Amino acid sequence: MQSSINRDGHLSLDPDELIAEGEPPFADAAAETAREKADQDLNALRQELRLLRVRIAALREDAEAALKAKATSVDANAHVQLGDYPWAKLAAAIAATFVAARLVRRLPFEVLLAGSAGHAWEARRR
Repeated sequence: MQSSINRDGHLSLDPDELIAEGEPPFADAAAETAREKADQDLNALRQELRLLRVRIAALREDAEAALKAKATSVDANAHVQLGDYPWAKLAAAIAATFVAARLVRRLPFEVLLAGSAGHAWEARRR
């Protein structure tokens, strides 16, 4: 029978006591439990990744549906406000604004100044 005292003069612990304390008795057992823990962590991460992908897909679908609904709403509002051809009417309004701006640019500065001064005088009198 072997002595339980090692070369350093310390008593070696019983493998059953090591297991009871939570430490594996052999190096192979430690690697096995570490590997099992790593596998469990990896599986948990894979599961979380799958859940995140499902959530992202659901958010993407919700965003697409919201954008389509908003576009439909904007189009309907444009038809209500501007009639049958809202985009043609909007283009005509932009063209008219462009032409008016070109005409105002060609006027002499003094005419513009006199007009704005007259307008300011009228506003002050009220």
